[in-house]
Amino acid sequence: MIKKLWNFGIGIIQYFLKFEFIRFGIVGFSNTVLDYGVMNILMWTLKINQGIGFVLIKLFSIILAVIISYYLNKWWTFRVQNTSKQQFTQFLILSIITIGVNVVLASYLVDYVDLRLNKYLWANIASFVGAIIAIALRYFGSRHIFKKK
Repeated sequence: MIKKLWNFGIGIIQYFLKFEFIRFGIVGFSNTVLDYGVMNILMWTLKINQGIGFVLIKLFSIILAVIISYYLNKWWTFRVQNTSKQQFTQFLILSIITIGVNVVLASYLVDYVDLRLNKYLWANIASFVGAIIAIALRYFGSRHIFKKK
């Protein structure tokens, strides 16, 4: 009975992993955890949570996550074995645009919108808002870039 339930659960997981958007979401979630983890470790270690210091911390954490995202999306999400220099260049351009959107929006919220929250909590919320917009742009852009020919 337990083995049947286990196999049923594994079957459901395998079924949903067939869907590209679900795999993209898993990669995105993993990279978000990495981004936020690195960002928070640096903010708390360096005691920086706004201004140019926050921008630099956010840039570093998101660039690291984007590099890992490229490889995971290439190999697992979109299942592309070989990519051209043109695809890599397009991914970099897309990443620069989405990083820019994410960092500018998060930084604007941190520096100019005061919700009277703990500054570390507000930096995380602002970063999440920037990430939501960037995720949508990155999915549709990545889908186009990694389209199988």
